[in-house]
Amino acid sequence: MTENDDCAVERVLGTAWAHRPAFGRIGRGMLVALALCAFVAGAGAGRACAQTAAPRAPDVRYDPTPHNVVAQMLQLGAVRNDDVVYDLGCGDGRIVIAAAKEEGARGVCVDIDPQRIREARANAAAAGVLDRIRFLEQDLFATDIAEATVIMLFLGPEVNLKLRPKLWRELRRGTRVVSYVHDMSDWAPQQTMTVQGRYGERRLYLWTITSPQGR
Repeated sequence: MTENDDCAVERVLGTAWAHRPAFGRIGRGMLVALALCAFVAGAGAGRACAQTAAPRAPDVRYDPTPHNVVAQMLQLGAVRNDDVVYDLGCGDGRIVIAAAKEEGARGVCVDIDPQRIREARANAAAAGVLDRIRFLEQDLFATDIAEATVIMLFLGPEVNLKLRPKLWRELRRGTRVVSYVHDMSDWAPQQTMTVQGRYGERRLYLWTITSPQGR
């Protein structure tokens, strides 16, 4: 057994030894045997839990983009039927689903939260566009985005700045990037649009990758 296994046995043993009066005349050897049996019985379940451990927490709190803003994001990004739209932090998938249903585009939903991916898949099926969308339960910073022709974002200011080098590095010339609410600091947008958000007027930002190295 490994050192961790030994520790686990000791934990079980310690519990049993603390309650030794309940065992009558059973000696420490029997307690060790019982501890080992309990450890072996639980080892498989422990490994299963380790294999299915939840990923790290999402970078931002889930806040669905209002449907009217979704339509305006597609408009600002000039989404067409030959586009591949990636939503990084897709939530329930509504942006990519709208791109597929309204514009005939293909899309990729990316979210680190398995619940959001399940919702997005179910919503795409209900909208009849499941065959036009891929679903990636991934950290958006680890996702290969080179295929994208449009990137949709509703993240946060710090996350946008952290993501910016990846956009410049991986996206092809002509790829459009649309962000709801948050800008990219000194990366000046090509265009902005004021929209009515859930909490009042908000801004949409559009950038276009102009060189293989980014801006």
